[in-house]
Amino acid sequence: MYKRGKLTLTDVGKEILSLAYKMADLENRLYQTAYEENHMMAGTVRIATVPIGASLILSRVLPIFKKQFPCVQVELLEGTPLEVKNMVMDYQVDIGISTSPYMGLSHKLLMKDRMISINRDKSVKIDLKKDTSDLVLCRVAHDSLSEQLTGQSIDLSHSLVVEAASTQINMIEEGNGRGIISELMLSTIPNELVRGTSNPKMEMEISLITHDFDELSTAAKEMSEMILQRAQEQ
Repeated sequence: MYKRGKLTLTDVGKEILSLAYKMADLENRLYQTAYEENHMMAGTVRIATVPIGASLILSRVLPIFKKQFPCVQVELLEGTPLEVKNMVMDYQVDIGISTSPYMGLSHKLLMKDRMISINRDKSVKIDLKKDTSDLVLCRVAHDSLSEQLTGQSIDLSHSLVVEAASTQINMIEEGNGRGIISELMLSTIPNELVRGTSNPKMEMEISLITHDFDELSTAAKEMSEMILQRAQEQ
C-alpha cells in the first residue's frame, strides 16, 4: 500500500512483520540456550528506553554488564514512551523502560517522575486547558503529554515541537516561550531555567516492562536484575 508518499503495511503485512520479530526472538533464545549448555552466556539483549532511562540507569548498567558478559551483544533503541511500549509488544526488543500506563505489559517500578513547567525569567503555572500557543516541547514531552492526557480537552497542535530535550531547554533559555518537561530529564541537563507547575498535574511511574519476566532469556534476566538494582541505588 502506498499512502502520502510513504509505504505503509497492510494488515497482513503487519501480521507477517510481527511473526518475523517473534521468530527472531525465538532464534535468539535458542542460541542462548545452546551456549548455556557450555556454561557460557551469549546472544543478544535488546532494550528500548525513553531517554531518561538511558541517562540515569543504562549509562551505569551497560559497562558493568558488558564486563561480566562479554559475549552478549546489547542492542539499544531510544524512543517516546508509546514507541518503547510498542517495540516491547511487537517483540522487537526483550525489555523496555517506559512510563505508565503499561498497556497490559508486565512491569516493575524503577522510579517516579512528574512533568513540570520551565520558564526563563520566573516561575509559572502553565494551564494546558487554556493557552498552549507559546509552548516549546521536546518530542518525548509532547508524546508523553498526549498519552497522559488522552480524553481531556487539551490542544497541543500550536506548540513548537523539537527533537531533543537539550534543544527545548536552549530554545526557552533564548526566550522562545515556556515549556513542560520531565523533572528527572531536566535534572540531567545543565540549565538556569526557573521551575514551576502545570495544570493538570502529571505524576508518572517509570518502569521496566516486558511481556513476562519469567519467560525472559537468561541474558535478558541478568540485564533486568542489573537495571532494577541500579534503580534501587538512585
